Amino acid sequence: MILYVDYNDVCRAPLAAAMHARVYGEHAYSAGVYADEGAAVCDAVRPKLLDGHCARRLSESMLEKADAVWCVTAAIARHLAEEHPEYESKIHAMEDIPDPSGMGKQAYAQCAEDIRRQLEERR
Repeated sequence: MILYVDYNDVCRAPLAAAMHARVYGEHAYSAGVYADEGAAVCDAVRPKLLDGHCARRLSESMLEKADAVWCVTAAIARHLAEEHPEYESKIHAMEDIPDPSGMGKQAYAQCAEDIRRQLEERR
């Protein structure tokens, strides 16, 4: 199981999970360290890839089940590794992806493109 992690799980991590499925042809999951369970992105800016997505709070069980945990920033990866040293070997950081929250549709499109590029490079 591949898990993408952000702070809130309403944009970058679920976009990464959705893009992962497109690039690699396998399902991936997302969660947020401080996610408000059930929260969603505003309909006005929600990318199509996030239709129906609701935030999930990261749990110990998710970390345990994951084969790899990809964090959308190095800071989140460091935080998880410090809080959960037993899972440090499977925690990785993507190149920091700017948070597009509150910046409009173009910022979300750029975020998705940044994620896609990184996934393609990892291939």
